Amino acid sequence: MPLAENYFLYLPDNRLCSAWGCTAVSTGHTKIPPHSIYPPIRHPDDHHFDWKRGRILQAYQVILIADGRGMFEFGRRGKTQLVEGGSIVLLFPGVWHRFAPDPELGWTENWIECRSPAFDFARAIGLIDPARPVLPSGPEFAAIFDEIHDRAVEDGLKNQPVLSTLGLQLLALLSQQQEGASAAPADRLVERARVLLMERCADQMPVEEIARELGVSYSYFRRVFKEKTGASPKQHQMALRIRRTQDILTNTDKPIKEIAALLGFSSAFHLSTQFQDLMGCSPSEYRRRSGSLGE
Repeated sequence: MPLAENYFLYLPDNRLCSAWGCTAVSTGHTKIPPHSIYPPIRHPDDHHFDWKRGRILQAYQVILIADGRGMFEFGRRGKTQLVEGGSIVLLFPGVWHRFAPDPELGWTENWIECRSPAFDFARAIGLIDPARPVLPSGPEFAAIFDEIHDRAVEDGLKNQPVLSTLGLQLLALLSQQQEGASAAPADRLVERARVLLMERCADQMPVEEIARELGVSYSYFRRVFKEKTGASPKQHQMALRIRRTQDILTNTDKPIKEIAALLGFSSAFHLSTQFQDLMGCSPSEYRRRSGSLGE
């Protein structure tokens, strides 16, 4: 992500951005050559730091170290961690930290800073963790930072709402990364099964076939699936079919018999019985109600 020049940008609070849970308040790109003074003395007092004192921010910062290498210290005990090029450093509000590139190598840093209840929530449920602030990166992170820099250099104030949503995209990648790394095998099995059931909810394939495809016994599959979702695989499959039935009833004039055939029910009676049990009314009554709401 080569930029012609270093830049940094600081932005005010923004009511529009706060409406969707993230306000980008600063962003920038700096290439630090080897044997340079670090940090450069050019940022506002509340963001500048010297190595002896370190720094505490009042917002989150996502920093992509694109190349080079350096050190990062954080927390009350000053835990030290190596930062390699291609890493993300995630700074948390209220957490002391300091960092610097290797004097022999330098590094290139790209950052966005956000005040964000969405980040707060991700932190509260463990998707981002102050104890794990240095994380692996990838092409998706670099692509988002490319757009951040383009928008900021073009007109940061005008583009602040877009910059804020790009901050949320970074949070989504970080959360997805953590969730995937920490997911137990049973969680991954259930998520894969849910995808397969959704993709094939109109097929007449028995759910036992899903278990065979996933390489587990049906008894184990059923037990784990119900533990994780609160419903058996067959109940989940039926709920998906009924949801599809609702969509078709609302948006088409297809007869019940044809809908039953489309969605893998053995008959129109079978569909109607299952629909009544789950929805509390017949498919025909549901269609009448849906039509009256759209008038």
